[in-house]
Amino acid sequence: MYQFWVFVHLVGVFGFLAAHGVSIAITFRLRKERDPRRVNDLIAFSGTTIRAFYISLAVLLIGGTVAGVIDKWWYQGWIWAALIILIATSVTMVLLARPYYRRAAFVARAMASGSQAVTDEQFDAILRSGRAHAISTVGIVGLGVILYLMVWKPTLGVNITPAAAAPSGAACSPAGASLTVSAQNTAFDTRCLAAPANTAFTIAFTNKDALPHNVAIYTNASASTALFKGSLLNAPGSVTYDVKALPAGTYVFRCDVHPAQMTGVFVVK
Repeated sequence: MYQFWVFVHLVGVFGFLAAHGVSIAITFRLRKERDPRRVNDLIAFSGTTIRAFYISLAVLLIGGTVAGVIDKWWYQGWIWAALIILIATSVTMVLLARPYYRRAAFVARAMASGSQAVTDEQFDAILRSGRAHAISTVGIVGLGVILYLMVWKPTLGVNITPAAAAPSGAACSPAGASLTVSAQNTAFDTRCLAAPANTAFTIAFTNKDALPHNVAIYTNASASTALFKGSLLNAPGSVTYDVKALPAGTYVFRCDVHPAQMTGVFVVK
């Protein structure tokens, strides 16, 4: 079900970008068009994309929300930041575009009907407004930031789930320098791993999900200092990580893609 809702989300994203792309393309076309009837037709055509824009926005929000619930994204700071930026970008673009289109359409209709109230120079000044550049800049920057958040998934210092902290009461002891752990249903099969102090060791990691996972070790739950970062397994399979010797202590291990729900205590002693 997770992949289905991600697909729904991406369908919404595609429609959202297509609707925005048509609107922005028309905005730039208006800067060169001087036939009032043609200007009016272009603006009317741009208006037909509004319904597609709102439908696509609803689809991407529904798909993203459900996928976020399934994969517990809502415990991470990046998704809240992406949602806020999406809403702010959409509202800003609408507020910039609507008065520009309305003014240009009003003048174009008047001139097409023979009105002399607006000169060609004034009409030209309206159409050559810098609003097109402002709208496109807001859209490109906003979507670029959202893409960064979706790909890199930074925590942004937000940690609102108890699962992100080291599990209380978890304890285990080293049983050698060869550790094993697996991931299935976006969860590790253990909440505690242990390795001998000052001795290099290996971690045999098996990913049983179709989602990407890895094993990383940090000094604490803030994940500000990494002691080891294993490479991602993007599909079901296995890998053996070689980890350098660590000093005695209690650390945290996690999956960097799903840090909120895939975490545990890493004991070195």
